Amino acid sequence: MDIGEQLFSLRQKSGESLQQVADKVGVSKAHVSELEKGRSKNPSFELVRKLAAHFGVRIDVLNGEAKEPNKTEMQIEPIHRSLQELTERDRNIVEQMIASMSVKTDAES
Repeated sequence: MDIGEQLFSLRQKSGESLQQVADKVGVSKAHVSELEKGRSKNPSFELVRKLAAHFGVRIDVLNGEAKEPNKTEMQIEPIHRSLQELTERDRNIVEQMIASMSVKTDAES
């Protein structure tokens, strides 16, 4: 799969529009569309880096060398990255909340 196909797939899984992705990485909607359609073949390394960071994947996922994450993995990764910015106290609170929710989920099953 080439970078355009990967980009399209990741964008579909994230539920974002062309404009949303373009705004997040600082390019035009048309440029993202051209990349997805394979009309723009050689994006700059900086743009590829920004796209990978935006979707929470490694660059090798975008160029097709590594497995693309599924939708659940794509939802979890940004949360995981956000946890790193929290204080230890706040991470502990989040961990307790998750444990509490897991107990409820297990009981409901």
